[in-house]
Amino acid sequence: MHFVYYICNMIQEGNPFKLRAYTIPNLFCDREDEVKLLSSYAKNGVDITLFSLRRMGKTGLIQHFFNQLKAKNKQKTIYVDIYDTQNITAFTNRLATAILQEFPEEQSIGKRFFKLLKSFSPTISFDQFTGVPEVSLTFHSDQQQQHTLKSLLFFLEKQNEQVIIAIDEFQQIANYPEKNVEAILRTIVQQLNNVNFIFSGSHKHLLIEMFNSTKRPFFSSTTPMYLDKINEEAYQNFIVRLFGEQKKKIEEDAVSFILKWTKRHTYYTQALCNKVYQISDKKIDLETVYLACDRILDEQEVVFYQYRKLLTAGQWNLLIAIAKDDVVFQPTGAAFVGKYNLGNPTSVRRSLKSLVDKEMVIHEIDKNGNNYYEVYNCFLSRWLARKL
Repeated sequence: MHFVYYICNMIQEGNPFKLRAYTIPNLFCDREDEVKLLSSYAKNGVDITLFSLRRMGKTGLIQHFFNQLKAKNKQKTIYVDIYDTQNITAFTNRLATAILQEFPEEQSIGKRFFKLLKSFSPTISFDQFTGVPEVSLTFHSDQQQQHTLKSLLFFLEKQNEQVIIAIDEFQQIANYPEKNVEAILRTIVQQLNNVNFIFSGSHKHLLIEMFNSTKRPFFSSTTPMYLDKINEEAYQNFIVRLFGEQKKKIEEDAVSFILKWTKRHTYYTQALCNKVYQISDKKIDLETVYLACDRILDEQEVVFYQYRKLLTAGQWNLLIAIAKDDVVFQPTGAAFVGKYNLGNPTSVRRSLKSLVDKEMVIHEIDKNGNNYYEVYNCFLSRWLARKL
């Protein structure tokens, strides 16, 4: 395991700006303070609620942190993505699958887990491309399902090492048809001493409600951790370094434009750098970056036009107006409404709420306590401002 990990750190070929998992630490940008904080929380047995905007790098941070723990033979780690789960049965199956994948049967802990798993009469299949096992359990009653979920977590509790479970897109449980899922999980979690959790998600307001409302089971049970944008200087140095390691030199003003155009939003910055790398020669200037921006927007245009069919005329016009102003602090104010002929403030307010609900527009609060709005998808925002 350690030999493979070492080799992965040494080999770096092709485009270094990855859009999915970061398997090589050298390709992961900064987040040093966040990793130290996660390490401190883990060491002291603190559960965490990790939240940020979508595609800001939460999953990458978790995987990077877990890889560091594995390299040091520290705590056992389990990552569970529940984004596409629809009920508590699917949640339990996803958890069982994650545990089985982390502790294969050839390991002693894996043998013990497989013995437990067989007592639930599972169906175990294997992905035809990766060979990774997947667990499917069938339950005949709510009590049986809850007992199984508790058994899975208590199996981890009984191990000799601390276990950290990251549940990504945790807010999804609020959409399950079973109305008591939060209470069920909280009842089990509070009995665990050797298992700690990272509850991660991109629906900031929903997560805050789940963990800060006195009416919810998880009230005040975790420490919140907000993942903000990567420091600008650190991101500049990272971009210059990765291009340099591939024998490509990028000019300073080109890097500055990349970070401004993508608003230092992790996914969009990585995607633009990936495109710049694709089309560039040894020297990268502003013109190269401009061309990469055009290529990305042209590629996305067919998808962006489809959004028009999903929105009313009022919502579409408001979306364009927000994109053109980039950041809007008073979307129902007379100046903004009049500037773009958006109609009356009441209809604008309704359209704004709908766009926020559809996650087309984000509603945030700056450090001074001022509310502001932006188009969520950075590339869509740039396309709207350019085209319409």
